[in-house]
Amino acid sequence: MPPPTPVPTATPEPTPFPYDTSGYETLKEGMSGEAVQRLKKAMYWLGYFNTENLSDEYNEVTANRVKQLQKANGMEETGEADPMLQALVYSGNAVKTDSAPRPSSVPPTPKPPLNINALMPPLNEEGFLSGDAGMDEYVYTDEDEGVWIYVTSSLSIVLRRYEDKKAVLTWYEADVHASPESPLLSYTNGTKTPGTMMIQPAKFVEKYGLVLAFNDDHFGFRINEKDKGIPAGVIIRNGQIISNNTWSRESFPNLDVLALFPDGSMKTFGASEHTAQEYLDMGVVSTYAFGPILLQDGNLSEYMLRDEYYSYREPRMAMGMIAPYHYYVLCVEGRMADTRSKGVYLNWLAENMQAHGVREAINLDGGGTACLMFMGKKINKSANSTRTVGSMTGFGISEQVMAP
Repeated sequence: MPPPTPVPTATPEPTPFPYDTSGYETLKEGMSGEAVQRLKKAMYWLGYFNTENLSDEYNEVTANRVKQLQKANGMEETGEADPMLQALVYSGNAVKTDSAPRPSSVPPTPKPPLNINALMPPLNEEGFLSGDAGMDEYVYTDEDEGVWIYVTSSLSIVLRRYEDKKAVLTWYEADVHASPESPLLSYTNGTKTPGTMMIQPAKFVEKYGLVLAFNDDHFGFRINEKDKGIPAGVIIRNGQIISNNTWSRESFPNLDVLALFPDGSMKTFGASEHTAQEYLDMGVVSTYAFGPILLQDGNLSEYMLRDEYYSYREPRMAMGMIAPYHYYVLCVEGRMADTRSKGVYLNWLAENMQAHGVREAINLDGGGTACLMFMGKKINKSANSTRTVGSMTGFGISEQVMAP
């Protein structure tokens, strides 16, 4: 008898996706809204974002993070969050990254939001000290609560401390409303070459009476170390050209520029986009060269999409403009014990500032240089002693701060 005709084995039915995908619509670049923000926050807890303070926009950064999530979970890397991906994320079974926040057995009790308005003196329509206040300057400090306020008839500074214990992170946000009468101030130390004589930040504050002071691009260090082949960048301070030497290639810091104009506006530029003289011809008052650019015209810079520019957590300092004379300063602690703060990636700075409406922003010198001072006292904590600097930037002058 002929052998029996072989019968092909039946193709097994594919295992159905174990999670309910109903109720989800595909989210993709260009979309915004509550569903986008909810997904991004869920991805934060999986380690695909570095902050929980996220916008509701599905932008390039979001698409890239979704691709990372898809790759880690064996899915097609489309960059779009389809219903299947969302169902997986909300199931709690998606693959986490090594940097995912550690779970807490007891969720921290959220503190009620602080009513800053209740702490303010009488203000005029511009948000400055009213003539009815009966004082020239108003100062409020509460270190335990993490609030520092300074207001005059031409300047308003509100500095807040924030903590994210799950992410092991402490940072400070300063919202500054300046004016032509109280503009952004830049000071340098040294006579022959400004910015090259290094002193403790406290000495700057005492000498000039700066109310809110912070380190800038630390250009004097690079001038002093010029024999190592590191240019200082295109540096102008208060209308004076100090350096016109910048990179012609990419490096870190890449010496991108944040330029301050006479009308209180700021604009970011590439490291070699203009010479110092060209900036002066444009009317620029001062330039700060460190980088990379964080935000340009309200958008994340190209560097924020490159892994090599935010591949490690560090103490950081950043400065940006929301609108002319309206500035935002961000300082992040780092290199601390695990119980306090590990620092952040560069894209964390950019995303935080973008969420606060910043239009132009740059990364300043961080690490051991990062120093934020209010009324003569250093606010941020450092693992080591504060590095000496040859220049500082800040707002406000008060006799209360000056050394006797």
